[in-house]
Amino acid sequence: MDGEVDEAERKELEQLVARDDEARRMLEMLQAGSSFGNKAFEEFLHDPVPLSLVRRIKQGQGVNPKAERVVTTAPRRARLRLWPRALAASVALLLIGGSTGFIIGKTGNDGAQPMNMAAARTWLDDIADYHRIYSRQTAEHLVEVPASGDGKIESWLTSSVGVNFSLPNLSANGLTFEGARLLVAAGKPVAQLMYKNEDGDVFAICFLKSKPGTTDGKMTESMRDDIAMISWQKDGASYVVVGPSADANLHQLATAVSTAI
Repeated sequence: MDGEVDEAERKELEQLVARDDEARRMLEMLQAGSSFGNKAFEEFLHDPVPLSLVRRIKQGQGVNPKAERVVTTAPRRARLRLWPRALAASVALLLIGGSTGFIIGKTGNDGAQPMNMAAARTWLDDIADYHRIYSRQTAEHLVEVPASGDGKIESWLTSSVGVNFSLPNLSANGLTFEGARLLVAAGKPVAQLMYKNEDGDVFAICFLKSKPGTTDGKMTESMRDDIAMISWQKDGASYVVVGPSADANLHQLATAVSTAI
């Protein structure tokens, strides 16, 4: 299966599989296990990478070549007969597969609904989708109401979202306020305040009304591809600061926003 046998062993195995039903069943089980493992690792590779690691990579803080070790592999010993090893591997596979099948089968027999392996979308997923689109718009289409709204933005968004706030002045963080939008995420109205830095990168502050009395304040980092997000809850509202994943000062920005908003 993995190309790890020589020509003589390969022919021996092919002949064995051709004439022996039990060997053929074992091969099919091994192939099924290999396929299952490949799929599991493929899904694992799609898991989000920690935001701190992405920043280190993009800032050039990679692995020090001088600290790397060179590992020399020992010569492979003469091969033993493959059949006993294949038998041992198939027994292990049967134990693992049997346990997994028992758990899945038991769940089905109890009448319970199959477990949904896909994580449910949150309002942050919707915000990331919006940000990916709007951050690429030109200046005239970046916002719904421009910054020169003469104080109308606060009253408009407060009445629409149900959250009292003040427009954060983030000039000390190198950001200029561009304007605002009204979004919908997780079925709720969401306020979005848009900012830009000198390089033209777009940052956003989004918030919606949450459960009454919610006042956690703990900041949580997450990432959606090239978009970084820092979210928290405070005074019955949920907030998130959105920006490029390469920005090293996003947490500092979120702290400033939490104080000013």
